[in-house]
Amino acid sequence: MKNNENNDSMLDKMTLIATLYYKDKLSQQEIAKKLHISRPWVSKLLSRAEELGIVKIEIESPISGNSQLEEQLCQKYNLTYASVIDSHDSSRDYVAMSAVNYFISQIKPNDIIGIGWGNAVSRFIKNLHPMKFPDTQIIPLAGSFGATFEILPNYNAIRLADLTGGTVHLLHIPAFCSSQEEYQTLITNERTSHLLTLAEHADIVVTGIGTFETSFLTRYEIMSKEEIQTLKDADAIGDIALQFLSKTGKPVDTDITRRMIKADIFKTARNSRLSIGIAEGIYKTEIIHAVLSLHLINAFFTTKETALSLLDEKSELS
Repeated sequence: MKNNENNDSMLDKMTLIATLYYKDKLSQQEIAKKLHISRPWVSKLLSRAEELGIVKIEIESPISGNSQLEEQLCQKYNLTYASVIDSHDSSRDYVAMSAVNYFISQIKPNDIIGIGWGNAVSRFIKNLHPMKFPDTQIIPLAGSFGATFEILPNYNAIRLADLTGGTVHLLHIPAFCSSQEEYQTLITNERTSHLLTLAEHADIVVTGIGTFETSFLTRYEIMSKEEIQTLKDADAIGDIALQFLSKTGKPVDTDITRRMIKADIFKTARNSRLSIGIAEGIYKTEIIHAVLSLHLINAFFTTKETALSLLDEKSELS
């Protein structure tokens, strides 16, 4: 009986403190003075009130996302986290902003961060707030390619290192080798091997998901029409970090893919604590479905339309 009375008394005190703080706008110091308790004790009781559900904090923002669709995506694809932006306001990049907020909440002082390229990653970096993590290490997920800054893996690594205050490691080699001989020469280089291994053991990965329809590979003619057709003939529907996949989730194996210098995204996914994927567009449904089904990312950021299309996707991976 006495324990119940003590519990009720504590609940009453938590409710009182929560009311004074959230509703009546008293500071924690003011509450402590009024109730003759310490300010740290006020803070602890406020935290406990949240844990018990006495206080429920809701943030009204487009970044808050669509919780119902997020839960459904997490259940379908066994994701750790999903953000589904349900907003028609195109003046702000809420998908990228949501990914940034989650990244900031998860980064740790000694993390190794593998960074991708392309439009989604550039948007992510553009919205990132400067931080102070001098012991982090940043590394691109592939060798160099591209004619514009937004698709240069090394450039994105430099930008991310500037924003986190970390150390950048650059891959001064091409991602696309012209022959198997060139590939073998570069891939067996001790520094190249070390950096790719480092990328494959990254703690956090940030990447986009690409299709041929809008891919930078075709837009900037990084790959020839003949090479693209070869990949399509091998049933490729798109890629994640230059790992081309078929609709059934099988890695595509061609002469082209065998001479790409990149981190193995399958190894990266197994070793990373957090793998962030940013992708949107109904036209990307098949490749996103394949990536999510293979668990190559565990935190996904997208739009309502894309989420609904994914939830309707019935194809099974073999």
